[in-house]
Amino acid sequence: MTEEQKSTEGVVERLRNSPRTVSTIIVILIIAGAIFAFSDRKQTGVTPSPESTTEAPEQSASAEPTASAEAGKDGKVVATKATPVPTPLPVAKETAEVYTEVASKGQNLTVLARIATKRYMDANEVYKGLSNEQRVYVEDYLRKNVVRQPVKVGSEVTFSKDLIKKGIEASQKLTDAQQKNLQKYAQRVKWN
Repeated sequence: MTEEQKSTEGVVERLRNSPRTVSTIIVILIIAGAIFAFSDRKQTGVTPSPESTTEAPEQSASAEPTASAEAGKDGKVVATKATPVPTPLPVAKETAEVYTEVASKGQNLTVLARIATKRYMDANEVYKGLSNEQRVYVEDYLRKNVVRQPVKVGSEVTFSKDLIKKGIEASQKLTDAQQKNLQKYAQRVKWN
């Protein structure tokens, strides 16, 4: 026997006698397979099936994804990634009695109360002198006194102008100790 055959037989013999080595190899192969399977590979040269039509689909107001096709370098049609059609959000409204705020991404009930308070203060110059601590009190007052509902993108929340006025009047009666307690919250807010 040559040395090459002896070394090959030695490796095979070690694999038979050591199940730890075999299991380690299997785990490595599984991890490599998972990385390959879940990697973000870009597909190029995809051609549409002969069953597809070239008619334009009817457009709707929902956020359905639309796919587009482009001509590649060799003249073949290449499908591109589908992009969702954005649904327009409702617009914030104001009536004589209420502000209706519409939630966008990342907004919660407190942020919507902050927006309504700012709109009320802009419309009523008398309340321009509120401190940030008083403003935090007002938005918390509103948050606690409106109907609780889950807030997601597009949700509409209505704040009564009378409730905002009551919150502002209550904030003007805060003691120094109460305002000092609210100071740590007021520092975290980005006032626009």
